[in-house]
Amino acid sequence: MGFDPSPDDFATMLANRSLCSLHAGNGRAALSDATMCRMARPHWPKACYRQGAAFMLLKDYEKACEAFADGLKLYPTSGEFANALR
Repeated sequence: MGFDPSPDDFATMLANRSLCSLHAGNGRAALSDATMCRMARPHWPKACYRQGAAFMLLKDYEKACEAFADGLKLYPTSGEFANALR
């Protein structure tokens, strides 16, 4: 019996692994997982947030703002996205 996660479960695993990489200070790995997460679930605000956080760690502030702005469009009442864009 193999492990065959649903697309949403796979995106959740990528988002969680991206967060672990962020905490470990590995921006490239965090960005890779966040980018794959956004491809798997393009309308999921958390994927945008993970990608923005990875870009911030890599000091690519323009791309971070783009990712956070994308997330804010998907979740306009989110204080986290609004704060990230300040």
